[in-house]
Amino acid sequence: MNRRWPDIDAVTSIVDGIAQAEILPRFRRLGLEDVERKSTATDPDDIVTVVDRDVEARLTRALAALTPSAPVIGEEAVHARSELLNVRASDGPFWLVDPIDGTRNFARGDDGFGVMLAWVVEGRAQAAWILLPARGQIFVAEAGSGAFLNGVRTTVPLQPISGLPRGALLVRYMPGSLAETVTRAMRGHCHEVGPSGCAAVEYTDILGGKTDFVVYYRLLPWDHAAPALILVESGGRVEHLNGTPYSARSENQPTVVARDAGVSGHVRRCLALHL
Repeated sequence: MNRRWPDIDAVTSIVDGIAQAEILPRFRRLGLEDVERKSTATDPDDIVTVVDRDVEARLTRALAALTPSAPVIGEEAVHARSELLNVRASDGPFWLVDPIDGTRNFARGDDGFGVMLAWVVEGRAQAAWILLPARGQIFVAEAGSGAFLNGVRTTVPLQPISGLPRGALLVRYMPGSLAETVTRAMRGHCHEVGPSGCAAVEYTDILGGKTDFVVYYRLLPWDHAAPALILVESGGRVEHLNGTPYSARSENQPTVVARDAGVSGHVRRCLALHL
């Protein structure tokens, strides 16, 4: 892996160390007082835990010390100050942090949650990390250098798909008519699987061969910047309906995350016939 600033191994150690100190000791040990409602415009039933906040605070301090000139933009900080996301319009480097992706899963004791970081320059992730603490997996990627799982290079499965592709349709956050159209467009053209409630899991399930695609609409940058780079560096695709690649500046729109160009093209063609 190329040794470019920021130091990839240093960030990997930071993420793992914070997970060991803050996340795993409290996994399946949360009290009622540790979980709060966090209503947002797109999800009035969203929640946040004390662990989300503690992890984001520690990551923010550690990354700011490592790269003092680069802003650190965390999900919980943006919830409090939405204007922080204006940094996406700049070309300078910044960090995107999702302290716990899949908070609902974490809060109910499900191991399908993760920590995600992306180093973004000119609107595109240049380095990315996904840690699935309860599963003992850490994915790391640098743009142009490939992706690694627990230090070993990883790629999407090379064997062809037998039958229809398997995938999830994340229609929950789509406007009503669009959700119905997407569901109708894919009926009979895929084996639909349920969403996991965690983008870190959904992307890495494609990388691991468990599923073949996901259709998203809501593109919160901390949910997609890191896993998109990791999947693309593994041979996958993350594309809008017109075939343009996702970036950290992408606005909400139907977006196909797929194991390869063939699956992405199949899903996008099915959707294009109805949209």
